[in-house]
Amino acid sequence: MIVLGLIFGLSGGTGPGSAPTTASAPPSALPALTPTAPPSNPAAAASCTKLLQTLPERLGDLLPRVVHPRPDSLFVVAWGEPAVIVRCGVPRPADLKPGSADFVPVVNGVSFLEHDTSDAHVYVAIDRAAYVEISFPKSSGSGELPLLATAIAKAMPPVCLPQAGVGEKQPDPADLCVNRP
Repeated sequence: MIVLGLIFGLSGGTGPGSAPTTASAPPSALPALTPTAPPSNPAAAASCTKLLQTLPERLGDLLPRVVHPRPDSLFVVAWGEPAVIVRCGVPRPADLKPGSADFVPVVNGVSFLEHDTSDAHVYVAIDRAAYVEISFPKSSGSGELPLLATAIAKAMPPVCLPQAGVGEKQPDPADLCVNRP
C-alpha cells in the first residue's frame, strides 16, 4: 500500500512517485515526470490522502514512476511508460452538466466521466468526495481502470448519483452528481 506520496518522494521509497521504472526497464531508465498538479483543494485533502493509502504500489505489470508535479502536490502518482497518471482533487469537470451523466461508465462501483485528449483517454471519477482524474496513454489503452476504480471505491464512498438506473425511480435532483460543486 502507498503511505503518502511525500514519504516516497522524500525517502526514496518504492511507491508511486518514487521509483522511475516499468516492468521491463531498470529503475534508472526512465526520466521523472512533471505532470500538472491539481489546484490546492483543502476540501479534497482527506479523501485524496485515503486514496493514496489505498492505491496499489504496482499497477498490474506497471511499476511506479517518479513524479515532480508542478506545482508541488502529494496527490499525483504515475506508473509505467508511457505513464498512467492519477491526479486526485482535480476541479469539477467542465463537461459535467445535465445529460452528460447519461453515458457514464460505472467500473467496480465508481462512476466515470470520459473524454479524450490528443494523446490520452481521461476518466474522472465524479461520484466521490474528491474528483479523481486518471489519464491513460492512447497507445496503451485503459486496461488498469478496474484496479484504480477498486482503490477509489475502497478509499472514498460515493456522495452522489450519476443518474437513475434503467427502470429506477428518478433520484432527488440534489442527489445527482451534476448538481454538486
